[in-house]
Amino acid sequence: MVGDVCVEEICRVLSRAGIGIGGDKLKAIVGSERLNLEVLVDFCRSIMSTEKLRQESVTDNDEECDLKEAFNVFDIDRDGFISREEVEKVLWRLGLWEGKDEEDWKMMIQKFDENLDGRLDFQEFKNMMLRTNVL
Repeated sequence: MVGDVCVEEICRVLSRAGIGIGGDKLKAIVGSERLNLEVLVDFCRSIMSTEKLRQESVTDNDEECDLKEAFNVFDIDRDGFISREEVEKVLWRLGLWEGKDEEDWKMMIQKFDENLDGRLDFQEFKNMMLRTNVL
């Protein structure tokens, strides 16, 4: 029909946008070999929403990996917790301990230590780094 777009044309456009989907799969998804303008617009909105969610998920996963790496720098003994002593050791190695009072770091850990065990687990560290734990 005039004004309709065939599935093969949509596949080419999606491919250029970095979304690889085969014609047969797309036909199964949309239920037709051709789409009119209204259905095409709805389909494009759906694709854009799905792609946005996928990208947000990738960003979240990247952020989680970065935070885990940072956590592991401080978790010297690999017990899953960061103690005041581990913070001190890492900051000494980085040359950032000089002029700092031990109480400063102790208070920092206490502020984000939700379960009051005197150390930070990964979630507490993550909350601290993302500043989601406001006291």
